[in-house]
Amino acid sequence: MKIKLRYLKFSRLILILVFPIFCFSQKQQDSLLDIWRNSKASDSSRAIAFNKFISKNYVGSKTDSAYILVSKLIHFTKEKKVIPQQADALITLGNILNTLGDYPKAAEYYKKSLKLYKRTENKKGEAIALNNIGRMYKLTWDLDEALIFYNQSIEISKTLKDTLAIAISLMNIGNIYNVRYKADKALEYYNESLTLLDLIKNQKSKATTLLNMGHSYTIKKENDLAIKTLKEGISIGQSINSNNIQASGYNILATNYFQRKKYDALIETATKSLEYAENISSKSHQLNSHYLLFEGYIGNKNFERGLYHYQKMKEYSDSNQEIRTVKELQKLEIENYRVTDSLLNLERDLKSTLAHQKEIQLKNKEKTILTLAWGGSLSAVSMFAFLIFRNTKRKQRKAEKEREEQIEEKEKILKDLELSTIDAMIEGQEKERQRLAIVLHDSVGATLSAAKLQFDFFVKNQNDATYSEELIKKTSTLLEDAYVEIRSMAHLKNSGVMAKNGLLPAVEKLSFNASGINGLTFEVQSFGLEKRIENSLEITVFRIIQELVTNIIKHAHATTGIVYLTNYEDNLNIMIEDNGIGFNPKQITKTNAGMGISSIDKRVEHLDGQFNIESEKNKGTTVIIDIPL
Repeated sequence: MKIKLRYLKFSRLILILVFPIFCFSQKQQDSLLDIWRNSKASDSSRAIAFNKFISKNYVGSKTDSAYILVSKLIHFTKEKKVIPQQADALITLGNILNTLGDYPKAAEYYKKSLKLYKRTENKKGEAIALNNIGRMYKLTWDLDEALIFYNQSIEISKTLKDTLAIAISLMNIGNIYNVRYKADKALEYYNESLTLLDLIKNQKSKATTLLNMGHSYTIKKENDLAIKTLKEGISIGQSINSNNIQASGYNILATNYFQRKKYDALIETATKSLEYAENISSKSHQLNSHYLLFEGYIGNKNFERGLYHYQKMKEYSDSNQEIRTVKELQKLEIENYRVTDSLLNLERDLKSTLAHQKEIQLKNKEKTILTLAWGGSLSAVSMFAFLIFRNTKRKQRKAEKEREEQIEEKEKILKDLELSTIDAMIEGQEKERQRLAIVLHDSVGATLSAAKLQFDFFVKNQNDATYSEELIKKTSTLLEDAYVEIRSMAHLKNSGVMAKNGLLPAVEKLSFNASGINGLTFEVQSFGLEKRIENSLEITVFRIIQELVTNIIKHAHATTGIVYLTNYEDNLNIMIEDNGIGFNPKQITKTNAGMGISSIDKRVEHLDGQFNIESEKNKGTTVIIDIPL
């Protein structure tokens, strides 16, 4: 279906290029195009007008077409050597790639624009480029690096008194705190940004800020306020015809419904998010939408639809080959645009020449040549489109067949997995019973047996004062031993501070004992743990924290460690930070992960939780774990 949609977009693009293009009713749009087409205007004026035209009419709504047009603009600015406008065009290209979800490539073009702005001493352009580079680092989870670029951008914007740039930087800094679940801090930056945006009446940035605020309220579980704010942002996105804002807004709104298990509302909003994401070819938004639809249908027990969206998730998360194919198609589209543009120029030249010809026979000959040229071009383009369509249909039929086979295989795997899980559980329970039986027989059983023999001997010789006192002491000692052994067995199952006081006191005691080792100081900060959680979960979480603290002591060479424990009604968040030597998390794989990391990963997975590691050489490590309650 995705290939078919891309073909339809490509077909529409061909029609746009072959027939008279850019027929817009708005005077402002016509004016921008007139400047771009006017070869007598200055090169810089033409480039500025075309960039504005692309940004207003294509970026955020018709992403594929925007990519083609801005590539043409960059070629023009390089050829004419208008460096300031080349930098602006690179920013626009970065915005398009950001929408398409290619964040590393977008960052590459933003950095190129930054060099050109510095070269021309354009401080405002530097601030814009720095801000966009920070956004790309944030989207790739390099939060500390993102914060560096945001702060550089806001300092330049303050010196220029650029209200819009300051507002956007404040919003982006708020996004960093949102990611770190510090919603109150994020809202401080968002409210400051919103005040500035209201002053300058910038609706697009205001809508984006409102969506981010809705995310903050979702984190804080202030759901009524979250929905109100999100709907206000989506409404602005509709008024300015921004598919990107509407895709993002419905995505965050669907996330709110998912957290509250309102699956019907989740499915409705995630479907809208997917629709707008497909309009702008945003892979990241489409992936998120399919994930939310998967959760919604599974929650409603509609496993067939859930499996469909699970398959779509796999397609988007493993689509390297498809990305290469799309890039090749885009190159063909760009080339086709250039050829068609050349034909349009040829047509105008021929018409101008024919106007000065006096002989009717020569004019008819020229018209015949022009008609043949157009006919040949249209035939070639039509043949090319037909070949793509036929190839696409063949691949689609093959993909449908493979998908059906994969669904059958998945169903079989799920059934086998369910049976093996039940067998493993029964086997584990049986082994535990056998172990307890052996311990009771060999240890407690033996002790009680000896006590019984002593007691029988006492009954037979109770009239003999010589034995009575000694037998009573021995029997009492044996019973005491049996009691201690049984009590020890119980403590092995649920021992220490955990059983008596709960998770938080146990973690505090662990941190206290760990402090002072190699100059290391540990601190525990908690929220929402006034009431105890389920006992077995407490023990599992404590073992996870114990393993992570041990790793810091052994490997981090840190002086400070902090354990954050946060209970949000139906979600337990654990975050452990240190200021040690750090490492590269990308080097950890399933094959080379240590027993500690592997064990933690399996425990979190068993609890249906999420396990993330953020680290960088010489900048410490942050481990974030989210576990549903």
